[in-house]
Amino acid sequence: MLRSKVFAIAAGIYILGSQCGAPARADDEFLASLRLRGGYDSNPQFTSGGSPIGSAYIATDVALAAAGRGENTSWGVVAEASGTRYANAHLLPALTGKVILRGSMGDDALRISSTTTIADVNTYNLRSTDLLQAIKVESLQNSVKLFVTAEGGQSSINQTNVIFQDFLPTPLQYWRGAIIPGISVIRDKTEVGVSVNLSARRYTEELDTFGYRRDNERVQPFLFAKYDGETITAQASISQLYGFFHDVDFTNVNRTMFEASLTWRLKPVTLDFLATRRAAETSFPISPITVDSIYSAKAAWQVDPKLTLTAGAAYATMEYLDSPFRTETYSLGIGMSREIAKDLKWGMDVSRTWGTLLDGEKTQAIIVASSLTKTFSPDLAKAKTDETVRPLK
Repeated sequence: MLRSKVFAIAAGIYILGSQCGAPARADDEFLASLRLRGGYDSNPQFTSGGSPIGSAYIATDVALAAAGRGENTSWGVVAEASGTRYANAHLLPALTGKVILRGSMGDDALRISSTTTIADVNTYNLRSTDLLQAIKVESLQNSVKLFVTAEGGQSSINQTNVIFQDFLPTPLQYWRGAIIPGISVIRDKTEVGVSVNLSARRYTEELDTFGYRRDNERVQPFLFAKYDGETITAQASISQLYGFFHDVDFTNVNRTMFEASLTWRLKPVTLDFLATRRAAETSFPISPITVDSIYSAKAAWQVDPKLTLTAGAAYATMEYLDSPFRTETYSLGIGMSREIAKDLKWGMDVSRTWGTLLDGEKTQAIIVASSLTKTFSPDLAKAKTDETVRPLK
């Protein structure tokens, strides 16, 4: 059966995100959460044909955030890890982890910040690692902000594919580097600006398993805007990606990308909307990159101080460039969370995902889960509920 990378997990996390443990907030000195969950997934590998393998599962999600400030310095760390294991011995566990280290020094006139990201994903159809370092220098003069970011790192990726029906014998490994200069204007709660991402990728092997050269350079100018109000938080960006590939069999890329999000706090209801289109790396044999799109909406109703109801929907596509292949996924979900003791919540989620795989076959999955989430914080009462860190990808 063909296994295809889809957005079922990402969409499910977003539409039921309020159940994914306690959010980590930047204003806390320390906050951590532990979530234990279990349930049944009718199609963990999102396969088609015959009878998909369903299984009961158990999972553990751990998250923490810590931060500190000095006179002109600040530091922070955010870490999350998740492990899902299935009762069916034929199903591989899903393991993910991510650590982000941040530090900065200076004031508005001149600030230098550093961000280090370490991430690892190991699932039935994706094995990837990332080690990235970014240094940003910015200066705010009156209402004008100038900034430049330098990024560099090493990554590897290995996906199941239609030729081997399994992972590649060895993962693709590459180095990446980028320079991102920009300028923005800040007025009250609004920021509008432009930037350009100049980047290059160099693979450790000149030719991949199938004989393709995957080295490339990219130019991506951005126009972006942000607004942070009492009841509405919104941000949006639009960009044009120009990709130049060294292999004659790969077509150069000229595609419009975008990202937009809106949070509307109506009390007791909060609405979240998201729309993104991004380029992503792939080890798919005949495609230089994929173009991934997600459109989603979520509503959370605070029935009372201890009970929250959620509902959401998502639509996602993954387009493999230079090929006729694409995947399409739809997701619907409902959930509830109730505080049963101090800093302890019980949750229930039900979601349904269906879509079209790379081979054009239709498939679907239903997931039912129950969870217990324990939050640990020395001063949780001071946390701001609208400054959450979303679950990691």
